[in-house]
Amino acid sequence: MDINHEEKIIRSFIEKRLQDRVLFELSKQKYREKLYWRLTNYFETTVNQRYIQKMEFIDITKLVPLLKSEGATTDCYVLSYDQDYDGKYYSLNDDVIKKLICNGMPFIISCIPGKLAYFQGERELGEPVRYLFKK
Repeated sequence: MDINHEEKIIRSFIEKRLQDRVLFELSKQKYREKLYWRLTNYFETTVNQRYIQKMEFIDITKLVPLLKSEGATTDCYVLSYDQDYDGKYYSLNDDVIKKLICNGMPFIISCIPGKLAYFQGERELGEPVRYLFKK
């Protein structure tokens, strides 16, 4: 896990009143999933609304070019409810990104620490929510 990268994400995109609590939760393995619970169930009160943009369905073949057009490099950092992927760096073109998008669990792909990220919520009924986090 890259604590510095995670702190930049939280300090940039999570509401100020929750930042310290969320950082504490991320620092403890048994509490890490609480971030995804907050984002799935209390999104509007968890994120700083100034820096998010709701997205409609976007095909994986178009998501990577979109992120790159916003300034993303080839590497990204993933925060994921799925512990197999959580807290690791991947290539933005990696099959892992495709698996994350299809597995139905909430995740954040951070492309530029504290500046650009993509969030996809848990898939329940219908399509999951999707947001571009951009500062």
